Amino acid sequence: MDDNKILELTGKIEETLGKEDYAMISDTIGEILTGNSQNMQAIAERDAEVKKLKDRNEKLVAANGALLQKVPMVRSNDEEDNSKEKPAPKINLKDAFDAKGNFVH
Repeated sequence: MDDNKILELTGKIEETLGKEDYAMISDTIGEILTGNSQNMQAIAERDAEVKKLKDRNEKLVAANGALLQKVPMVRSNDEEDNSKEKPAPKINLKDAFDAKGNFVH
């Protein structure tokens, strides 16, 4: 609700009650108006913060998308497959010595 609408409504209250009765509740109406102004300002600040965070989020999503496009997914799978296909050779004592009992270097 904007200030003009509030002033119009308080004017209607004054007309309905008369100036004497309106004067008795004018302090309360003033507190309500002050509270409303503070609430409207807080809402405007929060809206600005939400907009800023949404813009930042969109930039981060775009940056993450660009980073994900640069990371090759196939390469990491190939490395895993190569490591599984080539198990480490096991060495036993028979392979370390020849038929005559000499050490094979």
